[in-house]
Amino acid sequence: MSKELFNRLKQLNLPKGKYAVFGSAPMCIRGLRECRDLDVIVTEDLFNEYSKKEGWETKKTEKSVYLDNNGIEFWKDWGPDWAPEGQWDIQTLIDEAEIIDGLPIVRLKEVLKWKSVLRREKDLKDLKLIEGYLKSNKNMY
Repeated sequence: MSKELFNRLKQLNLPKGKYAVFGSAPMCIRGLRECRDLDVIVTEDLFNEYSKKEGWETKKTEKSVYLDNNGIEFWKDWGPDWAPEGQWDIQTLIDEAEIIDGLPIVRLKEVLKWKSVLRREKDLKDLKLIEGYLKSNKNMY
């Protein structure tokens, strides 16, 4: 499933500097786990453009709105509904993303922060995977 999602995202040919892949996908692209969906942070103008395109459904959380197209989700903001605003600056995350397999991927250190805030059962498992990966690849990060 993960590979198909990444391929579909590539086919969108999104403009550089306007998006980055976040959520658990930075783990998936490194083969640490599978993804059921892709959380893609996007600039507000890209979000607005895709909100008008066919096939993109607007969905709501308690405090946010995102676009969904069969498992590819576009977010113009990032953070749990209860987190203080501004905890994750979208443009900074996009600017600092690393390119892996042709896609801008939010750095694992940011995923580590994100999952440390959420601390759901799946996040605790992911934290161990990320920490193990970072220890094994010290020179890369």
